Amino acid sequence: MRSAASRLHKGFSFAKRFQGCSDWICCDGAAWAGRWDAWAPGGTVRGKAFSHVVLDLGCGKGEYTVACAKLRPDVLFVGFDVDAVCTLRAAEAASAVGVDNAVFLMDGVPSFGDEVEAGIAGGGAVSCGDSGNPSESKARELADRPCSTATGARGDSPDASLTPVKCPEQAHASRASVRQGARSGAPAEIDLSTVFAVGELSALLMNFPTPFPKKKKAHLRLTYLDRLMGYRPLLGRGAGIRLRTDSQPLRDFSLTQLELAGYEITWRSDDVRAEFPDEPWSAYERKLTEQGACAFGIAACPGPAPEHVEQTAPLSLVSYLPDNLDRLEYVPHGMQGCVENLRNRNARERARGKQEFRPPVI
Repeated sequence: MRSAASRLHKGFSFAKRFQGCSDWICCDGAAWAGRWDAWAPGGTVRGKAFSHVVLDLGCGKGEYTVACAKLRPDVLFVGFDVDAVCTLRAAEAASAVGVDNAVFLMDGVPSFGDEVEAGIAGGGAVSCGDSGNPSESKARELADRPCSTATGARGDSPDASLTPVKCPEQAHASRASVRQGARSGAPAEIDLSTVFAVGELSALLMNFPTPFPKKKKAHLRLTYLDRLMGYRPLLGRGAGIRLRTDSQPLRDFSLTQLELAGYEITWRSDDVRAEFPDEPWSAYERKLTEQGACAFGIAACPGPAPEHVEQTAPLSLVSYLPDNLDRLEYVPHGMQGCVENLRNRNARERARGKQEFRPPVI
């Protein structure tokens, strides 16, 4: 899949575009750890604290994030995407509608060449937090919210929420972080344990994340076991994660990972749009829906932490495909070539009078 940067027109200037929306971009998330509820555009401190802080992980161009922000002005939506161009466009979307409760993370200023650094230094503001303390206390009203809602559940954060998590190896940054630099100029990963304090998040949303079907890239999936363990300390009491995907194999794989990581399933659906027809759309969801996809959904909250964490589930998403591929009306995004090859192979085996091939469980 091509990155957003590879589809840019010749006259695209990241620096100029950055300057126009930099108030909605935070390049130093660690400076806000423990006090995101006081964030305001431009990195200033708001007078009244947000009641919830929600992370939209893999936010793409931000259509869903910004739409949710418009619906819930009392909630701060923090978006992150590995592609800096997507992050830029998400910030532009927030700037265009003027929401003051959406911010998008960049792990430092991306390197798109000298004109970017020169352009930003020449007047583009970068939201990097502020050294003072928020003027408002961190007291929030308790709200009992089911994990299946768009903003997830919210519980009162413990006093330790002012202290960043101390286990970066278990957070969002994976073993492939250094090897897999983002081709668009953004870092491949961001260490969430340095960006958010213990118990700071009310919910973590994953909307149509990249499935990475191959076994060797399983660790890049947002619902991989190691990542789920890293999310646990960031979630406040009663908070949870919510996944929406067009991929039934990714959904089923995610269920195995949630069980291994000690999460409790609070909701699941085979057609999220049918259950929540008024939920905001993203451009990506519309595109997949036009191709015949429906959204599978899972919501889960951390249960008791497992005593022993071990990966025991099959890692290739091929292992989660149905037995009869000919009855598969919609092929999950990213698996079209694999499914076509398996169908062709089965057709050849049937023509020879042999048993259909089933890939090994790996």
